[in-house]
Amino acid sequence: MPILEVCELRLRKGVSVSDPKLLKNLQYVRSQLGTNSQFYQCIVDPALIYILGLWPSLDAHNAFLASPEKQRVLGPQEDQMEFQWAVHVELDAVESLPLDAPVMAIARVFISHGGTNTYRKENDGAIAKQVSNIFEATKPYKATYGWRLDAEQGSSEVLVFSGWESAEAYATYTLRAGWETEYAELRDQCVGIQVHHGRNIER
Repeated sequence: MPILEVCELRLRKGVSVSDPKLLKNLQYVRSQLGTNSQFYQCIVDPALIYILGLWPSLDAHNAFLASPEKQRVLGPQEDQMEFQWAVHVELDAVESLPLDAPVMAIARVFISHGGTNTYRKENDGAIAKQVSNIFEATKPYKATYGWRLDAEQGSSEVLVFSGWESAEAYATYTLRAGWETEYAELRDQCVGIQVHHGRNIER
C-alpha cells in the first residue's frame, strides 16, 4: 500500500532556501529514493521545509531508515537541516496533491477516541464531506486527505491537503466557514488542528 511521508525540517543556522546546494541535495535524495518528493517552504516560518514523498509501504520506509544506506543518502541533507517531525498517511500518488496551486495548506487534525478500532470506518465520511467542501471553495486546485498510519494508541490523525491562491485566501475561507465548526461532526473528539502553509521551492 503506497504511503505519503510528510516531513518537517528546520534549516540550520546560516542556511538559506535560496542556496543552490540545498536544492541540489534535496534533489539528490529524491533521485536516490525514487519517492517523487516535493519540497515546500513554510510561509509563516521560512526556516521550515516540508518534504512530501511517496513510499511503496511503511515497511519499505522503515527498512531504509534501518539500513546503512540512510547515512549515505541523507548525510548531505542532514548537514543543512534538522529533523522536526514526520507522519505517514495512506495516499495513492504524489500527483493526488494540489501541486499546481501557488500555496498548499497541510492541516493536521488530531482526534482522541479511546482506541476504538472502528473509529476510522465510522468517521471517514465526515472527513470526506469536509474535504469536498474545501474543494468547492478552492477548485480547480485539488483537495485530498489521508489517515495517519503511525498515530499513537487511542488517537487518530487526519491530514488534509488543499491548494490555494494564497495563505490569505485560506484564512478568508476558514473565517467565513467558522474554523471551530469545520469538523463539526467530529467536535467531541477533535482535540486540535495545526495548519501549515507552504510554497514549492522548485518554482
